[in-house]
Amino acid sequence: MYRKGQQYDKMAELVGEIYIDYNIYSFPVDVKELCRRMGIRLLQYGEFPILKRALLMKKSPSGFYVPPTNETPPMIFYNDNIGDIGSIGNMRRNILHEVGHYVCEDNDENTDNDDLADYFGKYFLAPISYLIALNICNINQIMADFGVDFEMAGFIEKNLRNRRKNYGNKIFDYEKNLLKHLLKERYDDIVK
Repeated sequence: MYRKGQQYDKMAELVGEIYIDYNIYSFPVDVKELCRRMGIRLLQYGEFPILKRALLMKKSPSGFYVPPTNETPPMIFYNDNIGDIGSIGNMRRNILHEVGHYVCEDNDENTDNDDLADYFGKYFLAPISYLIALNICNINQIMADFGVDFEMAGFIEKNLRNRRKNYGNKIFDYEKNLLKHLLKERYDDIVK
């Protein structure tokens, strides 16, 4: 589904707000610790008996978000079997995808916000503005610095190339707070 650029900009801005609110300064981001601090309960498929695991897999092979109720906190069920999902990086991205549903308060399973949640997860793993500011541009460095697999690093590198093709090294206003947070006193020297 195609969405207006402003919605993606808002997702990037939300990522920045979370980095700042939860004092995230380093990569790769510890998504399990982030969820713990946000009050989101994480439940691995592998914690359940085989029959229940099969039902979880039927609902979603990668994971899903369950909104909070009066009795339960928000929950993310996620597939922790690397054989099913391909890599730890994919598992981290899947969890962040579900965090995206949480922060956007997607309570209706019929709401088609998966594209925005995907963008949220990818941007959270490796913010494009940070890559631009530090001139990180090759797949191997993206893999090493951000804890993603080759395929995800390729997607991130492609997004970075497209961004540079369309906007050069421009840092947008909604990205500046995140960069000030991550780069601290180096911000003025790096971002011109």
